[in-house]
Amino acid sequence: MQSLEKRLKNIISEWFYSQPFLFSLACTHPLVENSNMKCPMRSGRQRIEFSPAYLEKSSDAELTACLTFETYRILLQHPYTRQPYHAKAGIMNIASDAIIYNLMIKDKSPLLDFLHLPSIEYLKNQAMRFHTLENPLGKKWAGTTEEKFFQRNLSIDRKSGRLVFTDDLSFEELYRWIDFLVSESSIAGENAGLGQIESAFSSDAADLWEENQEAVEEIKQNIQKAEIDQGWGGLGGNLQRELSDSCDFSFDYRRALTKFRQNIVSANRKLTRMRPSRRYVFKAMGSRYERKANILIAIDVSGSITDESFEHFSHAIKNFFFLGLIEKIDLIFFDVNLKNTKPITFKKKINLDSVKGRGGTSFQAPIDFFSENSSEYSGMIIFTDGQGDIPQMKNACNNILWILDSRLAYEKARSWIKTLDGNKATYLPF
Repeated sequence: MQSLEKRLKNIISEWFYSQPFLFSLACTHPLVENSNMKCPMRSGRQRIEFSPAYLEKSSDAELTACLTFETYRILLQHPYTRQPYHAKAGIMNIASDAIIYNLMIKDKSPLLDFLHLPSIEYLKNQAMRFHTLENPLGKKWAGTTEEKFFQRNLSIDRKSGRLVFTDDLSFEELYRWIDFLVSESSIAGENAGLGQIESAFSSDAADLWEENQEAVEEIKQNIQKAEIDQGWGGLGGNLQRELSDSCDFSFDYRRALTKFRQNIVSANRKLTRMRPSRRYVFKAMGSRYERKANILIAIDVSGSITDESFEHFSHAIKNFFFLGLIEKIDLIFFDVNLKNTKPITFKKKINLDSVKGRGGTSFQAPIDFFSENSSEYSGMIIFTDGQGDIPQMKNACNNILWILDSRLAYEKARSWIKTLDGNKATYLPF
């Protein structure tokens, strides 16, 4: 007889063909056995924990449903997003379960028949209270917007017996409503308070949750790749839209540029005793930042760059200037070699269309120029489509940001760009 861990790994292996998107994500979260937890499965801290005590006797269909549900939770980033102030773990888990459950209902997932969720049973019990009791929240809330909200959103479909939500609520919104429901229904009695939630082991299920921006970015990259490659597998359309909407890449290059600028400022930190430290006064060295304003921007004007991409490059650079994100900009243009031996200082009305190449592509030319003039520049930004040979980096070449002209170009080039020391990559969202 196979062990529980082996059975779960077999399910993930089968996803390689049937659910490539879920497979790629599951591979980033190793399975870890935990006999001490009081729930079947939970995720967080970049792993998936499972309990043999709860799952050992489960059928393969039930295990698949449980593992899929937890993977959906990771995809929606619930274990890694910023938590509400003084968040209650049990209520967060109920809100998360409800969001995923509702998406699976919309997509008519056959896995719903194999799920056993105490959190959903709790909400079903609340639905019964709101449709049978005269004042489920007590007389204080009779006829209020709050009471009407739960009467509208907590209902049970007569045919399927499943919980139905009318409003399209976010995870944060649903958390606040359930938090309100728990506190007020507890006061009103009817065994509807926190004790019932704790008995449903919801708090333990969210015990690993903590904000982790790196994990969020990794999940977003998986979602982005699935969107580009159309590699959603058997994922339902509603969940696809939810995942796409949750990943706003519109200003990705601006966030990367801001971080790039912060690195440059940090590199120019100078210790001084002329200015005291805010915390230690003169007991420790103070610091000041010398803003070395020169940034070098290299623009790919090779034959593979379309007129549209070139316009997007121009638009982005003008945005940098007008938004004040960069103090001073020098421009060089390249294809197989540099098209201008002397950099052009960017001004408001400069005509970028005046310099074009349309030859092959060599990233070595701008890299060498930056290396030879490293004393004059704090960093370099390269606008390109990424189609060219990998350049040879020299020791002085760091603080380089590659901005690709599309998501697809970014996906193709980011792997080799990340192998270059001091190099980061992002893309334009146009």
